[in-house]
Amino acid sequence: MCMIYCPQCGKELQDDAAFCDRCGHKMGEPVGPSEGRWRGRYAARVERATRGPDYLDGVGFGVFLIAVAWVYLQYPWVGTELVAWFRTWVNGPTYLPVILVEPIFLFFIIMGGWGLAEGGLRMISGRISRGLGNIVGALGNFAIAYLIRGYGQGLIGASGLLPGFVIIIGASIVLSAILGSFAWSPRRD
Repeated sequence: MCMIYCPQCGKELQDDAAFCDRCGHKMGEPVGPSEGRWRGRYAARVERATRGPDYLDGVGFGVFLIAVAWVYLQYPWVGTELVAWFRTWVNGPTYLPVILVEPIFLFFIIMGGWGLAEGGLRMISGRISRGLGNIVGALGNFAIAYLIRGYGQGLIGASGLLPGFVIIIGASIVLSAILGSFAWSPRRD
């Protein structure tokens, strides 16, 4: 049985529903201007239903696990060093030990590469805004990787690592939101 969505409130309903069981809207009647805020949500749900599911978030978690395993295979001591570092946090966080720079750099490079691939796949499938968000996130991962490597090479002081990290994350969020707001998408009128 096919599912439809109420154009007034966006609730998922059986395709033979005469009325919405949430808001009482009679199916098939035009939606008034005060209910127009739901049109975009309704259209997005219909588009998702016709385009099919997006499994890339699940794949992304798999890539995350692979990245963790790959880092561990390359640097088998990394778990012990991470635990030792976290144990020094008795009175609050301490500076990142230089020995952890390369494993963390590798992790963020792998995740950045996946973000580019995921963004490209989403854009190809018509999910332009999400794809752009993935690409911006990937660029943020690369920036964090090189920030950490710069710290390991002495180019960035320990006191600059946390502010640099926060600036990169903040800039990624702002850029992703801006691109997502103005990105062309097939569902836009």
